[in-house]
Amino acid sequence: MQKVLKEASLHTAQFQKASQMGCPSGCSLCCLKKDIFASPLEFLPFAYHLYKADKADAFYDELELRPDNTICGIFTPLSLDGWGCTEYEYRGLICRLFGYSTTSDKMHQKRMVTCKTLKETTAYQQVKPVQLIQAPSFQDYYMQLAAIDFQLANESLPINQAIKRAIELVSTYYSYRGNKKPA
Repeated sequence: MQKVLKEASLHTAQFQKASQMGCPSGCSLCCLKKDIFASPLEFLPFAYHLYKADKADAFYDELELRPDNTICGIFTPLSLDGWGCTEYEYRGLICRLFGYSTTSDKMHQKRMVTCKTLKETTAYQQVKPVQLIQAPSFQDYYMQLAAIDFQLANESLPINQAIKRAIELVSTYYSYRGNKKPA
């Protein structure tokens, strides 16, 4: 899973550089959406990170207190340190691809999956159809998830529910191993 996430990040960065597209500094509007769906599989590395740091239960409990229609639990809209993703290294695949990837429409034409803010930029308006071939494809990356675990890859949950499910999976796995913490 970590290999797929890293590959998606690199692919997205390459497309951003080639297309000269970029989010405005400090934007994070996509992170403020309350209807982001993800697969628990995308957040297994994050859940594992929490488990190793002995923070999984506390983070899970924090998510339990949130209503289902809130923003992502790893995004901090306001803090003394600024705002943004508090676990950027462990963000999900949806977070890595959104804005700079494509999907195919019913006519099999590549279309950008992006936000209104990016669509209004000159760089976006100058992206040529031939450049879209180089952009990451949502379908390709989610097919890679399906190859890892078809059932988990196809569980589409609100983002906080996906994170909770990933924590449950990791915690359950290690509880059956005799509570031995990974190295």
